[in-house]
Parts: sequence; C-alpha cells; structure tokens
Amino acid sequence: MNYTIKKTLLIVFGLLDLFSFVRTYKNGLSLIDNFKHFTIMSILEIVLIASLIVSGVFSIFRNKISLIIYYVQFPLRFAFMILTFGFMLKLFGLQYDSLGYKILVGIIFLLEILRIVFTIKIHKSEFKN
Repeated sequence: MNYTIKKTLLIVFGLLDLFSFVRTYKNGLSLIDNFKHFTIMSILEIVLIASLIVSGVFSIFRNKISLIIYYVQFPLRFAFMILTFGFMLKLFGLQYDSLGYKILVGIIFLLEILRIVFTIKIHKSEFKN
C-alpha cells in the first residue's frame, strides 16, 4: 500500500468518524438527559460517541493517536452498533427483517473488519516506532 493510498484512507476514515458522530450525537444527548439512570454501558456509549470527534479530527490530520483511539473504539462500535459504514442501512432503506437487510448488515460488519485490518497495516508501516 503506497503512501498516497494510506493518506487518503486515513482522511476517509476520519470523515466517516465525523459522519458517525453526526448520526449518533442525539443518542448521546438523550443518554445524558437520563442522568439518573446512568449505567456503565451508557457511560461507555457516551465516551464512544464523543471519541468519534477526536478520532475523526486526528485521523484527518493523520495523527497516530487516531489509530490508537480506533483500537479502543473497535469493540465498543460492535457493542453499540455504531459502525463506520452503518449509514448504509439508512441509505438503502431495506426492510428490517428482510434478507437484503441481513446481507447488508453482514457487508457492514465485513467493512468494519476491513477497516481495522487497514488501520493495523497503516499503523505498522507509517508509525513503526
């Protein structure tokens, strides 16, 4: 993978993180509004949503910390279904229990796994220290 592709991928990942924040910040606000009922899971979800801004900005500027933040976000993204390519579910507007929806969910999961693979490759090649 050459430098230009790595640079472009980091920028795209950063923009997708910012887009994920825009899609989910209202969920975070509603969790904060229900402060009386805070659980560890709601705190983790709020932290994940807030960290999308940080990882997005740092990724656009190609900063190593964005990769480390993503490693922490990765299991939380699956736990709370705040996936990088989750916007595709609304984009295609498939019926919730249809076969097409299930296939699309599988593709979105695969894309998230590909993202972590590319993130690891970029981390190893660009930030060796």
